[in-house]
Amino acid sequence: MKIQIAVQCWGFIAVTGALAQGDDIPDLITDGPFALRVKGVASNSSIDGYLQTTDVLSYPEPQLILHYDPSTAPVADDSSYRFYFNYTGRMQTEGHELGFFVSDITVGAPNNLGLLGKAMSLQYRPNTNVALPALGASTGTVVDLTGFDQDNRAFLDYYIDDSITIPNKPANVSVDILYYNWALCWQTYYGITGQTLSWITAGSAHNPTCEQVHLIKTEL
Repeated sequence: MKIQIAVQCWGFIAVTGALAQGDDIPDLITDGPFALRVKGVASNSSIDGYLQTTDVLSYPEPQLILHYDPSTAPVADDSSYRFYFNYTGRMQTEGHELGFFVSDITVGAPNNLGLLGKAMSLQYRPNTNVALPALGASTGTVVDLTGFDQDNRAFLDYYIDDSITIPNKPANVSVDILYYNWALCWQTYYGITGQTLSWITAGSAHNPTCEQVHLIKTEL
C-alpha cells in the first residue's frame, strides 16, 4: 500500500541535496506497514526472526532501537513490529527508490517538521566500526538513505572509501553501489542492552558478537 502524505519533506531534501534550488519540494510517499525480518547470511546461521522497536530514555528526545525477536512471525497488532518507508519518487539507484525507514506512523505526534514516525539514522562511537541504527535520534533532519532491492533486502548506497584517499583529491564517494553490511550484535545504548540491529562500516566487526544478516521487508 502506498499513501500520499500531505507533508513536505524539507529536512529530507536539505540533507540529501537531491533537488536543485528552485525545484518544487515533493510530498513524501509512504510505503507500509511492513515487518523487518533478519536472516543470517552464513549458511549455518541460526538467526531468523524479526525486529521490534525498544524504547530508549534518551535526551533530548526518546529514541527507539531495533532488537531481535527470534519469533517465526511478527505480531501484527503490535506497533513495535510495524515499519514504514518514506521516499520522494525522485531519487533512485539501480531502479530502486531511495528514502528512509520510520517507526509506526500511527503512533505518536508529528515531529518539528510535521513528519510522523521516528526516522532511522546511524549512531557512531569513536572506538568501533560498528554503528547502531536508532529511530528518532535526529528528529527527522538527518537520515541515512536506504532502499529495498528486487528481493526486498534493505541496503545503504552512500559510501566513502577512504582506503584509496589521495592528498588534495576529492573523497571517493559512491552513490551507485548497494551495500548490505547489516549485522546483529550485542550492544548497549543509553543503558539498554540487547541483540541489536547494527551496521558494520568497513572490514571485520570490532564487536566479536556481531553476525552479518540480511534485512528483509516482509508483509504483515
